[in-house]
Amino acid sequence: MTDANINERKTPEEIKAKILGALNDGPLNAQEISKAINSNWSTVKNYADELIREGKVRETIFGGNIIYQKLIEDTYYNIPITDKQRNTLKFIFSNAIRIHREIKEEPIKRTALAKLTAELNSELDLKLPVVWYLYGPMPLMIMDLQKDYSTTKNPENSDKILKFIRGWIESKKHAHIGELKVEYYQKVNNGLYIAKETLYANLKKGYFTDILKLTRDFYSKCLAYNDHFCELTEDFYDIISGLNYLKAIEKNPKIKNQIFVTFDSLWKYVASKMLYDSLLSLGYAKEGINNYLGSAIETKKCLAIESIKDLDEEYISMLPDEMICIKEDEIGEKISKTMQGLAESETWRRDGQLL
Repeated sequence: MTDANINERKTPEEIKAKILGALNDGPLNAQEISKAINSNWSTVKNYADELIREGKVRETIFGGNIIYQKLIEDTYYNIPITDKQRNTLKFIFSNAIRIHREIKEEPIKRTALAKLTAELNSELDLKLPVVWYLYGPMPLMIMDLQKDYSTTKNPENSDKILKFIRGWIESKKHAHIGELKVEYYQKVNNGLYIAKETLYANLKKGYFTDILKLTRDFYSKCLAYNDHFCELTEDFYDIISGLNYLKAIEKNPKIKNQIFVTFDSLWKYVASKMLYDSLLSLGYAKEGINNYLGSAIETKKCLAIESIKDLDEEYISMLPDEMICIKEDEIGEKISKTMQGLAESETWRRDGQLL
């Protein structure tokens, strides 16, 4: 029987449903979809275009090829999860929202729900798609606290899940959101997120007394993690080192906001790489992750680079007309090396003249 005969027995809606089913596990090109649903290439292309117009599929170019990605409304970056995972997360969200309101008489916050889900997943080994991103661990399924997550498909260990949820909310009912985050970072010994949270908190409050120490700690934790983002974090640290030595932050309060904005941009890039690595550890294929996150990560990287360049230009504008002599006992070894590197580079000069 030919493909044409097979297509005659399918309605347009059936073909589109099969295309969407084929895209459940990740993006595919037209030829791969054709093979998966046993329909010819032109049929797949025509109905894929219809699904694009209906807002159910997105067409992107990856590696020079046109690929189709299913738009999943309830997950971040349209990353696919299984029906079993989705139903378990719905059960957790629905009951956490309900029990939290019973105990605290107020809605649960998204960050608290994320931490609860992460601890529950770890404690009961639920194998849910929990990843590390901007604020630490979170489920891949979007947490919309205004949505009704009621489900009739309860997980096998629903009693244990309910008991854990109630116990967790009772034990954390007096904790602030910031405390919940740091407590979890410490529990799993994630030094990078602890350093980030501490630096963020100080910058947000306008506390710059310990900025060099906190920035150095963040940079060192990045080095300990991997080299994905070390170059940018080193650039940021070098600039902070110079500004701190010049006491430029004290002299120019406006730069405080620029430092905060720069770190925020840098962290969004770092966090996107953490998300990437989380997906790898969950078993998602590298090619698929690149399809989902590739452009987003590149955009965040470009924004971080631009923000760091702007801060660097501000720093350069504050440099004195004459070279600075640095004493080892005045600053740390790292800052000495940084300033020495500046002295030996073209950064101090423009068109043959001292800045």
